[in-house]
Amino acid sequence: MKGVIRQSFKRQIFVIFLTVTLALVIIGGVLTIQGFLAKITSDYEKRDLEQIGLIKTSMERDLRKSEETLDKISNSKIIKAALINDYSNSLDIYTVLYEASREIRDFAEVGIYKGGKCIYSTWTDTAIKELPQNYAVLGEALSKKGSTVYSLDPRTSSESGAALLMARQITEGEENGFIVIRIDQNNIKERLSKEINAKDGLMLTSNFLRPICLLGTAEDGEELSVIRSNFLKGQRYTSGSRNNIYVTELGNTGLLCIYVTPPALGEGAARVGYQIVLILSIVSVLVCLFVASRMSEYFSKPIGALSEAMKRFRKGDFDAKIELDRDDEFEQLATGFNKMTSQLKTTMEERVAAERLVNETRIKMMQAQLNPHFLYNTLDTIKWVAKANGVNEVATLSSSLAGILRTGISEKQFCRLSNELELVQNYCDIQRIRFDDKFDITFDVPKEILNAVIPKLILQPIVENAIIHGMEDMDDGHIYIAAIRDKTEGKDLLKISVQDNGKGISDEMLTALNNDDVETLKGHLGLNNVNTIIRLYYGKEYGVMAFRPSEGGTVMILSFPYSEEQP
Repeated sequence: MKGVIRQSFKRQIFVIFLTVTLALVIIGGVLTIQGFLAKITSDYEKRDLEQIGLIKTSMERDLRKSEETLDKISNSKIIKAALINDYSNSLDIYTVLYEASREIRDFAEVGIYKGGKCIYSTWTDTAIKELPQNYAVLGEALSKKGSTVYSLDPRTSSESGAALLMARQITEGEENGFIVIRIDQNNIKERLSKEINAKDGLMLTSNFLRPICLLGTAEDGEELSVIRSNFLKGQRYTSGSRNNIYVTELGNTGLLCIYVTPPALGEGAARVGYQIVLILSIVSVLVCLFVASRMSEYFSKPIGALSEAMKRFRKGDFDAKIELDRDDEFEQLATGFNKMTSQLKTTMEERVAAERLVNETRIKMMQAQLNPHFLYNTLDTIKWVAKANGVNEVATLSSSLAGILRTGISEKQFCRLSNELELVQNYCDIQRIRFDDKFDITFDVPKEILNAVIPKLILQPIVENAIIHGMEDMDDGHIYIAAIRDKTEGKDLLKISVQDNGKGISDEMLTALNNDDVETLKGHLGLNNVNTIIRLYYGKEYGVMAFRPSEGGTVMILSFPYSEEQP
């Protein structure tokens, strides 16, 4: 599949458009939904906390009023006298009792206990007058002398709730005296129902999660069971619940207020949001199909034209041109292609003409070789005639000249170093006869490098220059030819030196040769040709260098890569 897409620029544009569009729609949609859900959740949580604050304030206000009632009754001498001395003036006692409970009388009832028996109260229910001293709230108040304790009324306790009891011990003796305030769960519901929303739930429990009052959606007790189970298992109390649950403690009473609210947006709302993202993705794909098709056609049309023109050009149609009515980079590309084809056509025509000229020249050279062949055969005949008549100098001249001609008319451009040295020897044999043995030549070349391949006729011009220009008017001339294989600096080089003891090369020629001054070297055809040939074959870092040694004369050094194979 990947290969099919990469084979078409049009398909690549479509895939890119589709990928970018889907990525923007999906990522943008998901982030929008998540951001929206987070904002709604944050707003609802803020509202819930405000609601919990109102409920907590209302509950703490009622409990504070109840505490104040306990304080008033505890400080009443009449009430204490009634508990200690059996003070029997009921009018005074009830006056104090009703005056102290004025603030809480609409939601709570007050009872005064001596031992486990209720002797005075504001309630009318006679069934609850008896309360064992060592049981429940009185037993806890007895253990916390003078402090207020909060507890459920065990006689009315159930899974749906119980009355809330507040007790405080106020006298000690054979029979201890207690004050007990009882708030019925119906009264609590009535006072708190106005504080909660219809979809919310409220639970007022002891610190052991025993229910005192369950309101709203929490009235069935299921959420309380889940919270209690999580606490027993050591898990987070909201684990397993889809609702938002807030737990707060009412002062130092040990009572817990648990507020339950539904999630800001249900699973259905989030599902609808993701369905919208899915629909947008599908719509985006359809839109992308249309837009990408048009865009890819717009962009791929000039590329298709360029591809077609290049196919024609590869098949040999050098007149292939691209015509585009555009003002962008594609038009510049088409113009460049058209110029390139025109230039290549011109170059090819020039190359064909040059090759035709070379072929014609080769034919003429082959025709011209007839004369050197005739001359070579004639010299060979002269050599044998000279030997037959005892004229050794003529035989030597003929033999050496024939060797030189044989190498010159060969079509090979390269030869072994041994062959080149043999040609130089033949040339020096001729020149020694000419100059009446006024110079000699010495070779110092290791046998292991005699098979090195070099351009032919590369040493003869150097030796000729040394004889003609270096040793003019000398009677004891000497030429020394040495060769080495140099593997230093990571290169494998063949270096050949030609040294003479003549008058030495001029400063002008030395500078021109070492600096590759073509204009100055034009007058010295041999040296110029040798240097040019080496550089054309091997590169400009190779060629001929010259210097004058301290003892006089000239040293020419030729350097090129060492090889025993034909280039």
